[in-house]
This record gives sequence, structure tokens and C-alpha cells, in this order.
Amino acid sequence: MHIEDKPDFEYRGFYHDVTRGKIPTVETIKQLIDQMAYYKLNSLQLYVEHTFEFEEYKQIKAATGYLTKEELREMGNYCRENFIEFIPSLSTFGHLYELLEQPQYWHLRVRKDYEPRPNLWHARMRHHTIDPEDPQSIALVESLIDQYIACFDSEWFNICCDETFDLHSYNALGVDSGKLYLEFVKKIITHVQKHGKKVMMWADILLKYPQTIAEIPQEICFLNWNYKSDPPEKNIIRLAKTGQGQIVCPGTSSWSRLCENTNVEEPNICRMAEYGYRHGALGVLNTNWGDWGNPCSLELAMYGLVLGAEKAWSVATPVDDGFYHRVNTLLYENENGIRYLQAVSRLQDLVNWNNFCRVYFYHRYGYESDKTESVPDLIAVQNAYAELAKSLSGEKWTNDEYRQELLLAAEGICVIAELWKKLLGYPVSRLTDTRQWLHKYSEKWLQKNQPNELYRIQEMFEYCENI
Repeated sequence: MHIEDKPDFEYRGFYHDVTRGKIPTVETIKQLIDQMAYYKLNSLQLYVEHTFEFEEYKQIKAATGYLTKEELREMGNYCRENFIEFIPSLSTFGHLYELLEQPQYWHLRVRKDYEPRPNLWHARMRHHTIDPEDPQSIALVESLIDQYIACFDSEWFNICCDETFDLHSYNALGVDSGKLYLEFVKKIITHVQKHGKKVMMWADILLKYPQTIAEIPQEICFLNWNYKSDPPEKNIIRLAKTGQGQIVCPGTSSWSRLCENTNVEEPNICRMAEYGYRHGALGVLNTNWGDWGNPCSLELAMYGLVLGAEKAWSVATPVDDGFYHRVNTLLYENENGIRYLQAVSRLQDLVNWNNFCRVYFYHRYGYESDKTESVPDLIAVQNAYAELAKSLSGEKWTNDEYRQELLLAAEGICVIAELWKKLLGYPVSRLTDTRQWLHKYSEKWLQKNQPNELYRIQEMFEYCENI
């Protein structure tokens, strides 16, 4: 037999969030690398804001958790053994929550009037952009880069620079926030290039200020992300016309959920890969974020990883029964794996994690909103969960960890729906036990991750149970 095969994209990557509440153990990352190699991915990036032993975080790193130089190098060596490039990725402009929450750096916030609130899951996403006009800012960022870059052999460095939300406040002062963004990014790029590295960066702010794109130095690789089920092709076309390299970045849609959203990730990954191939992108970087506490297990984002790997190798592969059969055989090792994943995903669609968190913060701290207009249909959730639990509990899979994670997620979704109604004062007939579920969830977390911010999720569920 003679086989000729080659990938449609040279670059085929996976991007995993290790900042927003959950830091995997080295063994967990090695298992992820094994899966990536098996599905022919060739690049791994970890999203890092503060979760490294930076000198600037020495006062808080024990509380938040962190990766050591030795752990990163061990991951890098394992990547190399599996023909995977381990590329450093570091927030250097926006998303600097833990840095700018420390009193010694308050003066470097763009938002001088920012008042901290207990809801850090929301605050982490906004209002922590470093002030590009203060000379101390670039010195601080350069220090972070210098410490982190030394742990990696890759020729690339991802400076991130995405979602610098607060810069728009300069417009009211008559300052061009687009130009301000550009000048600070150019300083960061220059510093990384002094290390002999090539630069990657997220493209969302450049697309917001398209006049800045032409002024970005050459040989920068743009990471063009969009996570909608119907992503706009125009943004990929716009960057293709610049002549700079770009990598299209879809997502697993696992963030702010206990289970990946199959109805969103499938069309998102497929269309982003197709648009990228059509317009000459260098590759696909499939992202797995951890917004709002990172409640989802890595196992329940793995279908998205496999789909992204397939589309990066062969864009034309149809997502049909044949593809599902292959995923069931290779990933879940059970003929019903995809069917159960889709069922748990639909169950999660009935219960919005972010809004449940907002209800909790409203009741505990008296702000945000109770979001009563989005209260889940408890009977529908309980019925769907009961049916799922009955079916899944009676099965044993060859790769049984996936079945266990699906069952745990389904139970957790029902727990949330019941606690939500309870918080709003409705009488609730329980199908689940909060403490039993939370114990199982915590055990799974600690088997695969550092403890770091598990306590925040534990606090939320315990509060809602006791109220």
C-alpha cells in the first residue's frame, strides 16, 4: 500500500489557559501533549498572566499558584520529544489583573478610578490594562518578558496585547488610543526581538484600529481570533491583504461552562479553518480558555481539540457520522461518546454559568444583578439530567475517564439550576446533593491540577447551599 498525505496547514496548534483559576500539573500537560502528538498537532502555547514565578508576583504567588522554571522546561523537553514546539505566551498590555491589583502598581493602571470588587472573575476580564504613557510600564513589562523568555527554546514569543479595553478612555482626553496602543506594542516587539525571537500577537485591537496595521513592524505573525458560530471572513481577508503572516484562531467553546459547546465549536472551528486556508493563513491555533473560574475539565474540551487537529490537517474533512465514528473510536473508545457529549452540551445550554455566578455575587455582596429573566427551567433541567444520569451511570467505557467527566458535569449543571432557584426564594425539590457533588468535583480537580483557585468555586457552592 502506498499513502501520500500532507497537512493543509504547516502550523497546527493548541492554546490552553493556565491562568484563570486552574493550573494543570506537569503530568496533565504531558498527557495533553501525548494527545496532541497522536492527532498530529505540532505547537502548544499556555496562556499566562501571573502564573509563573515572576519576581513581581512574589508576594501573591503562593495564594494564586504558579509554574516553576523547572516545570516549564520539563514540559518543553517533553514537547520536543513529541515534535511539538512549545511557544511562550504572556500578557504584556491588557489582562494584567494580579499585577495591577498590587498596591505598589496601582499607579500603572489606565483606570486610576478603578475600585476592586470581590467578583474577580469579571474584573479579570476588564479594567486591568497597563498605562502605556508611564515610562515605568514598559520597564515592568520588559522585566516580565526577560524572566519568562529564558524558559523556552522556541524562536517565537506571543506578546498577546489583546483586549486592552481601558485604552478607549484616552479618547475623551483628546488622545488617539489607537496610536497609543501602536507605540506601546512597538516597544514590546523591539524588546522581544532583541532576544532574537519572532513575535506573535493577537490581532483584535489592530482590527479595531485598522490604520495601525500598516505601521506594525514586518515579520509579525497575527493571531486572528473569533469564537462565534458564524465568524466574519472579512477580518481574515483584511489581514491577508497586509502580506504579514496570520494564524486563524477558533475555540473549543468550553469556557464559562462545565462542558464544551458543540453547537458553537463545530461551525466555528470548521469555518475559521476554511477561511484561513482560502486566504493563505499559516495555520490554525485552536484556543481553550478558562474564563470565570475555569470550571470545565480538559477532557470536556478534547472533542474541540480533535476537531481542530483534523481541520488543520485536512480542511475538507466533513463533520458527519463518519467523523463522529472515528472520534468515538479513537478518543472516547465508546460508540456513544459524541452523542453523550452533545447531550451534556445541550443540558449546559439551559443553565448559564456566568449568570449563576452573578446571582451568587448579587446575593453575597449586593451588586451585579440577580438576572431573574434568565432563570433556568428547573423541571426541564432535572428531567434531562435524570435521563442522562440513568444512561451514563449504567455504562463502562474503555476510556472511562470521559464518561466520568460527562456524568460529573451533568450533575453539576443540575446542582447549579437547583441552587439558582433556591437563591431566588423558590421552593426546590432536589435531585442532587451539593456537598456530594462538590466533593467529587474537587477530587477530580486535584487529581489533575494544582489546588490554586479551586477554593473560589467551593466557596460559591457552599454559600449557595447554606443560604
